[in-house]
Amino acid sequence: MTGHTAAGKQSRTRRSSKTVRADLLRAAREVFGERGFAGARTREIAERANATEQMMYRHFRTKEELFEQAVFEPFSHVVSEFVSEFAERSTRGLTDERLARAYVTALFGFLRENRRDVFTLLTMRAHHPELFSAAPLSGLFPALEEAVDAGRRDHGQTPVNARLTVRVTFGMVLSAAVLDDSLLDLDADEEGGQLLDELAAYVLAGVLRRVP
Repeated sequence: MTGHTAAGKQSRTRRSSKTVRADLLRAAREVFGERGFAGARTREIAERANATEQMMYRHFRTKEELFEQAVFEPFSHVVSEFVSEFAERSTRGLTDERLARAYVTALFGFLRENRRDVFTLLTMRAHHPELFSAAPLSGLFPALEEAVDAGRRDHGQTPVNARLTVRVTFGMVLSAAVLDDSLLDLDADEEGGQLLDELAAYVLAGVLRRVP
């Protein structure tokens, strides 16, 4: 036990401050993803990073700050990339049906790939709503709202409540992407193209008020 502790202390001292910080961020993202914000313990995060809580608090003043930098910032970067890609795609002159399908496919894949972080953000809301209000997911909405307004203008249609339309359709895709597969009870075909086709049809009906 003594030898193991000594080896652990030596390995901690050999790492640079930058390396320790990176290890803490990696461990924090893992623990937050496994236990949620409320269930995550700073001691476990520090131990998983082969550090001490004292070392951790030299880099991050609070658990909230650690969460922001371990989960919020990386996820914000991913969200920004998705928004840029969606904005570029919407200018390609696709038909409404193809644009809706492309949007649903990209959003579904994005949310499914980052499902752990999405769950972490959602479960945090009950304990720290002030942090959740600044969640990176909100960065998606302005771009999507603008796309809804532009789509209706292109069709000579009157404006709708783009804010509500985006959130309703987003919530639908979010639920399909992050809910446990056994809860949805989908077969192999439904989990693939059929599910995306169905979601796209609902998105198209919600935005243009028509059935494709």
